Formats: sequence, C-alpha cells, structure tokens
Amino acid sequence: MLYIKVNKKDADKVRKLLKEKDLFNNNYLTTSDNSFVYFPIKKYIDIGYEIIEKRGKRIERFNLENLLKKYNIKSFSLDFYGNIAVIDVDKKYAKLIGDAIIKHYKRIKTVLLKCGAIKGIYRTRKFCFVSGEKNYIANYIENGCRFIFDIRKTYFSTRLAYERKRIYEMVNDKENVLVMFAGVGPFAIEIAKHKKAKVAAIELNKDAYRYMIKNIEINKVNVEAVLGDVKEVVYNYKDFADRIVMPLPKDSYNFLDSCLIAAKDKCIVHYYAFGKIDNAFDEHFNKIKEFMNKNNADIELISKRVVRPYSASEIEIVIDFLIKKRK
Repeated sequence: MLYIKVNKKDADKVRKLLKEKDLFNNNYLTTSDNSFVYFPIKKYIDIGYEIIEKRGKRIERFNLENLLKKYNIKSFSLDFYGNIAVIDVDKKYAKLIGDAIIKHYKRIKTVLLKCGAIKGIYRTRKFCFVSGEKNYIANYIENGCRFIFDIRKTYFSTRLAYERKRIYEMVNDKENVLVMFAGVGPFAIEIAKHKKAKVAAIELNKDAYRYMIKNIEINKVNVEAVLGDVKEVVYNYKDFADRIVMPLPKDSYNFLDSCLIAAKDKCIVHYYAFGKIDNAFDEHFNKIKEFMNKNNADIELISKRVVRPYSASEIEIVIDFLIKKRK
C-alpha cells in the first residue's frame, strides 16, 4: 500500500491537495507518529514528499442495508434523535443492529427499541434499551433549534422536521400564532426562532410542558407556554390568532370549535389528520367545510400535502386553509 510521508506542519495542506487531485485513498486509515503523518494514496505522485510502501489498515464501512439482507430482515425502521437512535425491528435482531449502530455512528450514544404502539392522550410509547449508554433523554437539533426531552414521557416525531420548517417559513413577522398540542415545543419554538411573531403554545402533558419551558430557555425565544386542556385554555385566546397550528392528526376535528374561538375574523389554519390513501383530502376538507358553515364561517383552501405514510392503507396529511368569519 502506498503512503505519502508528510511533516506534521504540512499535513493540512497536503491532505487538501490530495483530495483536490482525487489521490486520497479513502479506503485506508491515515496514520502518524511523533514527527510525520502518512496519507494513503491511490498512485505514485511527485509533490516533493517521500512515498513509501507499508501495510495499511482498511477502513471497515458500515452498510446497514447489507446487514438487513444478510439476516433477511424485512421490516425495519431507524430514527435519529440526536444522541439516541430508535429502531423498530424483530426483538431477536435488536442487539445485533444496535451494537452495529453504536460502533459506526460516533454521535449515537444510545440505541432504543420501540416496544409498543403509541398510546393514550399524551401519545407516548414504551422503549426498551438495546445498546450503548442507558439513557432516555434526547438532545436533538433541528432547523437551528435544540430540543431536550425524555423520549418515554413525551411525543416527538423527527419526521415532521420538514413540516415545521415549512410552517415557520409561511409565518409573517408580527403575526399572532397559536400552537395547539404543542408537546416539547418544536413548532412554537422554531416559529419564534425564525420569525418576529407572538407565539402561544398549549400542552396538556405536564412532562412535555416542563421540557417545553426548558427548550424555550435553551433556544432563547419568546414563547408563551401554557399547561392545560386546549378546550379550556382557548378562552384566554379568544380572537387572538392570525394562524393556528393543529398537529394532532388523530383528533384535530374535535378541536375545530376551539380553533374558531381562537381565530381572528380571518385566520390561517394548519390542520393535520390521518386518512385513507384514496380519499383523505376530500373526506377531511368536506368535514371541515361543513363544520365551519354550520358555525357561521367560510373556508378557503390554501394548500394540501401528504406529510408521510402512516400504514399500508393510511397517510398523514396537512390541509392549510383560511377561515373567514361571517359578520
């Protein structure tokens, strides 16, 4: 194996040069001693440094797909929560995959296994420890914001990162924004971080609320965090909102009355829901339209999109619409 022997003081310069000329051999480890750095190279090159031959150590590259194929694992998912990786796989393969993740993803300190479905009004689930450090506190960064939370006691989906970015990019400065079912604060905090809006966030889960307060402090944003039931607390925000975020896809319809209470005469709503693949949008939009019509308001569709697959037959969607209260 060919290596170029470089004085340590020249190492950064030579490394850059080798990469620019596509001569750096990424399949082998760079080594060093007290005085020199030895860069693995693809072929002989004369750039004024000594070229030597020595046995090299090949870099072992992690290929998760190959590991799944090797053990014929058909059903698998992986989500990263900063320092924590969460896997969903047959329990008999969990330790094997967990150890591989710890070995090859240096930032991951803990691997957990999903050990149950999302349950209850707080949308939490059970996790089983698999590999690394036994820890359940995630330290997660998204869209320029940092979130800390206990993954067992709060609901947080990393798969909504794009949605949170999409929403805060739509918000205008000086808007009043109400986030219902706010959790540990991702929608509210990201809006407040990126826009000069007045943001209020309501959450029922005491643990999630506690982490939301902490995350507001960490991100140095101004969010009015409220602990309580949306249906009760919303009267404190009557006619408050220029924009309402409703990220409770299983139950948003049942809070449309609260949405109307909080909305100004004109208000944009981001409504999340689950539905059948073939008619999710029509089913929900027609239900929303019928409810608003009965309650002296009109709605205008702004946009609609599929957020993510939910099951073999269902998807999560978001409908953005404008409420216009009748005089």
